[in-house]
Formats: sequence, C-alpha cells, structure tokens
Amino acid sequence: MNQLNLTDNLFTILNQRYQFEKIVSFRKSYDLPNYNSDIDSLNYFVKNGAKNNRFRKSFEDAMGIAKNIIKSYENEKTNISSVHRQEK
Repeated sequence: MNQLNLTDNLFTILNQRYQFEKIVSFRKSYDLPNYNSDIDSLNYFVKNGAKNNRFRKSFEDAMGIAKNIIKSYENEKTNISSVHRQEK
C-alpha cells in the first residue's frame, strides 16, 4: 500500500469516527457507557448497542459506521504482519 492510500485511509477512518461520535453523542440520547469511538467502545456498541438504542435516530447509520471502522481495524492488524521487531 503506498503512502497516498495510507493517508486516505487514515482520513477516512478519522472522518467515520467523527461521524459516529456526532450521531451517538447528539443530545446524549444514546444509552452508552461513553460516546467515544475507540475500538473497545465500538465493539461494545456493535455487541450491545441495539438493546437500548435500536429505535434512536440514525441508529442504523451509527451501526454501519461502527462495523466499518472495526472491519478496517481488524484488516490493519492483519496487514502489519510484515513488520517484525528485530532483536538486539
């Protein structure tokens, strides 16, 4: 992957994180432990978010964004396997 794609991917993920946080934190209407978009919060939202939030405005959008960010995160974890720590 070249530098331009890495930069584009980074900005895309940051934009999606912003969109997710904007949806779930609007007027604090979503019932969540926090309104962050870190990977743990996104996993919590995907696993437990529908219980109390499925009828909230833009829930499907937030769920799609969360799943997309998680998918990108998992993909990046597998793509960095070529980077090895060198022993001294």
